[in-house]
Formats: sequence, structure tokens, C-alpha cells
Amino acid sequence: MKRGGLLKFSEILRYSLCTLIFGGGAFFLFYLKGFFIFHPIKTVREMFRRTDKNGISPLRALSASLSGTLGVGNIVGVAVAMMIGGAGAVFWIWISAIVSMILKYCEITLGVKYRKKSAAGFEGGPMYYMENGIGGKFGKACGALFALAAVASSFSVGNIVQVYAASDAANIIFGMNELVFGLIFAAAIAFVIFGGFDRISRVTSVLLPAMSAVYILLCLAVTAKNAQLIPAFMKEIFSQAFVSESACGGALGFLFSRAFSEGVCKGTFSHESGSGTAPMAHANAQTDTPCRQGLLGLFEVFADTIVMCTLTAFVILAAWKGGAQNENGMGLVLDAFELGIGRGACYVIGLCILLFAFSTLICWAYYGKFCLSYLTRSKKAGKAYMAVYLACIAFGTLLSQEAVWLTADVAIAIMTSLNLPAMILLRKQIKHETNVIF
Repeated sequence: MKRGGLLKFSEILRYSLCTLIFGGGAFFLFYLKGFFIFHPIKTVREMFRRTDKNGISPLRALSASLSGTLGVGNIVGVAVAMMIGGAGAVFWIWISAIVSMILKYCEITLGVKYRKKSAAGFEGGPMYYMENGIGGKFGKACGALFALAAVASSFSVGNIVQVYAASDAANIIFGMNELVFGLIFAAAIAFVIFGGFDRISRVTSVLLPAMSAVYILLCLAVTAKNAQLIPAFMKEIFSQAFVSESACGGALGFLFSRAFSEGVCKGTFSHESGSGTAPMAHANAQTDTPCRQGLLGLFEVFADTIVMCTLTAFVILAAWKGGAQNENGMGLVLDAFELGIGRGACYVIGLCILLFAFSTLICWAYYGKFCLSYLTRSKKAGKAYMAVYLACIAFGTLLSQEAVWLTADVAIAIMTSLNLPAMILLRKQIKHETNVIF
């Protein structure tokens, strides 16, 4: 397929993703009567209630799931969205998060409901609720198709995007050769992923809070320094959100704008709601009811997108006010922090990027291998997958920035287009589990 045809195909998928996210989110908000909006105190109380002290705790499962979402998408993804769609993209990142919270809840609830016991703990995910929830040959075929899409996506969303950003940071800050960096990174990741999900959850439960705290503090420092500009930032975000680039114009012309498509796509890349990844991690948690584990998905989207992406956006807007110009997403982020705090901040941010990418890579390695084992049940296939996955880490820097993010957007769109219809078909089961608590 020629480059023009590929870009056109990706645009169709991107707008399909926007339709699915907004349509699916609105449907479930109405169908479940917006329970978390009308019962916020009960939602928070039930969200963090621990009911079983054995096995992997709900919060450790949350940490593992967050490690697949918190990271490059929250930092470089936001920068790329703003470079293409302007400040208005931030508004649509927010909207995609608000609408998608309920989707994350629904898919995690289904993942826990239809999981099955295994020698290592529990196994769950869209494949299982498609096969056992929808049932029949159709359900099994849907599960296999989703698993295949997830395996393919693990090489783009979970691998190349992460490695590209991490090696970019290492090269810009430390002048490190990309191939050398990739080999070292691959060796470190191999040590963790061959330890299984328990080791993955232990590593991410330590890394994530520390990384997130450092990154948030640096963002707050830049934002506080430019506090007087926050009203101007908000005005810029809202004023550019509805700017139409379409020949259609009119009241709905903004739907064809770069701000809209980039904001929704990068927002979805950031929180991955509806794409089916979170249920695979959350299915491992020891919990007494699927609904309670699903509630953690609401917090996951809030922390990942509303908090982290907004802080990144404010730092970039402050840098633009200071005259920063960079056509590379990672370069723009580093320039922004250097302008905001000083050169020393770049080293800290670079380390955060490396660790965020590291945690996402090990989480997606689990997702990919898990989906492949669902398809083949072959240990040899699992070993071959890991070999290819680790090889991609070493060579993930060879693509252009445009190609890297294009493949990621397409991968997320395909997974979501397979998962969301299954969730709608199983809506009654979701409502039944929700009624257990609400």
C-alpha cells in the first residue's frame, strides 16, 4: 500500500475510533445510569476496599495495568498531539478521558467475571469474555481475532513507541548510541519478563509511584512558576478545541479538525480505555466482586489522563510562551522542562521517560505473550514471541516519528473496534455485576 493510501486508511480508522469511544461511552453512561457520578463517595470507598489478603492485591494489579498506560503516551504522546492539533487537542484528550472512564470500568468488570483459574493464578481478558460470555463459534472466533490483534499491537503500542521515545531521550541527553541502548534495554527487560506476572507486578508497584511522583513534582514546579499564565492556557485550549479545518465548516466542523482527532486518538492511546488491555492485568487480582475491581479503572483513567496529560500540556504551553520550537516530540518535552526549570531537569525527565518506557514494555510483553498462549498454548511459540519482542526493542528506533505514531493509532483503533462491540453484547452481565454494589 502506498504512503498516501496508508495515511487515508489510518484516518478512516482514527475517526472510527473517535466514533466508537464517544458512542460506546455515551451508551454505557446512560445504560448504567452514571452510577459513579451520582454516587461519588460510595464509589471511592468501594474502589479501595481490600477484601482478600491472599494472592495479587487489587492495587498491585492496578499498578501493573497502569504501567501499560502511564508513560510515553502521557508525555511524548501529548506533545505530538499538540504539535499536530494545537492546544485544542488537550480539550479532546480530557473529553476522551471523561467519556472513556465507564468503558475502562466495563471491560475490567467483564475481565474479572469471565476469568478462569490457572496454575499461576488467574487468566482473563477480552478473549475469555468473548469466548465464554458471547459463546459459540462466533464468540470463540472473536476471541481469537482479538488475541491476534493484541499480539500484533504489542510490537507497536507496547514496544516500538516506547523504545523510540526512550532511545530518543538517551540520545538527546546522554548522546548514547541507539543500538547500544536497545541492547542494554532489552537485557534488562528480559530479566523482569521471564519472572512472570508476579515479578512484573512487584517491579511496577515500586517503579510507578516513584516515577509518577517525581514527574508530577517537576510539572508542578514549572506550572507554579508560570501560574499567572494558567488562565491564558485554559483560554487557548478551549478556543482552539472547536476550530474547524474542514471544508464542511458549520456547527460540527470541528469533528474534522486535527485537534479533535489527535486529542481523542492520543487520549485513547494514553488511557487505553475500551482497547481490552486492562482486563488482562486486572483479572489477576484477588477480589470478591468484579464490580469493585472495575471501579479501579475509573481511577486509572483519571490518574493517567486527567492528571498526567494535563500537567504535560501545561509545561508545553509554558514552553511555547517562552519561544520553544521543536518538531520532535521528545525534543519538545525536554526543551520545555529546560526552559521551565533548567538543564538539570532534562536529566531527571530523561530518566523518568526511560523508566516509564521500561514499565510499559514489560507490561505489554506480558499482554502479547498471554494472548499468543491463548491462541497456541505452545511454549515454543511463547519463546519465539519473546525473542522477536526483545529484538524489536533493539531496532525500534529505525522508524520515523510519523510511522511510529501512525502504527500505534491504527493498532489501538483495531483492538477497540473488536472489543467495544463485545462489551455492548455483554451489557446485561455488566449491569448485573454493577447492581451487586450499586
